[in-house]
Amino acid sequence: MRAGADRLRPEWGSLPASLRARIADTLGGDIVIDSPAQGGFSAGYAGIVRTAHAEAFVKAIGATGHRDSRTFIRREIRALQAIPASLAPRVLATIDDEESTALVLEVVPGIHPGDPWTIEQLHVVAAEIARLARTPAAESIFPAERSMLRYYARWQTIAEDAALTASLPHDLAERMPDLLRLEQLLPNAVTGPFLAHGDLRADNILIDGERAHFIDWPHARRGAAWLDGPLLPPSVEASGGPRCADAWEILRVHGAPDAASMLPVISGFASFLWWGQGQPEIPELPGLRAFQRAQARPLLRWLAELL
Repeated sequence: MRAGADRLRPEWGSLPASLRARIADTLGGDIVIDSPAQGGFSAGYAGIVRTAHAEAFVKAIGATGHRDSRTFIRREIRALQAIPASLAPRVLATIDDEESTALVLEVVPGIHPGDPWTIEQLHVVAAEIARLARTPAAESIFPAERSMLRYYARWQTIAEDAALTASLPHDLAERMPDLLRLEQLLPNAVTGPFLAHGDLRADNILIDGERAHFIDWPHARRGAAWLDGPLLPPSVEASGGPRCADAWEILRVHGAPDAASMLPVISGFASFLWWGQGQPEIPELPGLRAFQRAQARPLLRWLAELL
């Protein structure tokens, strides 16, 4: 499973000259070389840029670029201003005006987990999720009940779509009344005071020795403890790692609750993926629907097992 929108990312040289110059100024000299990032679903530039004096990880887009990608950079700027420096990349500079938006970050060491996931990697990542799960989020971080429900409460919409309902695997179409009841529990299930990354998968994680670093924070949320937990297992299994239920048991070693207590969140995430994979392709983000489908399959099976 690979996040494949990187092929449409703009090159460094395609960014507005004024923006490139401003980023170079923050690093103290002319750009010598850039190394584009691979993976992820964004149509903005992302990569490490270097001068003779410094280096940084840069996310940038001009005013004529993909609107949602620019919105995500702006959201990440806002989130990183409120997240403890020990938990997220350090911000070196930001740019946001009518012409362009850019986020200049420290370069985070490490490698992405997966291909396939190992038990050791899961333990390292679980320990970092546990750290977030006991970190109070700043009031400026969007509350989960406000930012998640429009995306994670999709069962009613799916129930009204004959094709999406009929194609549900594992006899889940017959369990639609249960899924709709769980959807009613979702607001309370996600509400809480703790920090959550909100988009946890391999390309948003770097492992450096015994520490996992979470990167790419536009979906940061203030919500229930272990809110990130249910997001991880389906991407782990889809990448050749342990099954969802087994991955969750590793998270439980680090303090995660019983999966049954997270069932509304698990069900909500499954509805998000199943609804998403059935939508038309987004030209700027090729591969997104296949990526969602690859995660939906193991998650729906896990959901059926829990039900």
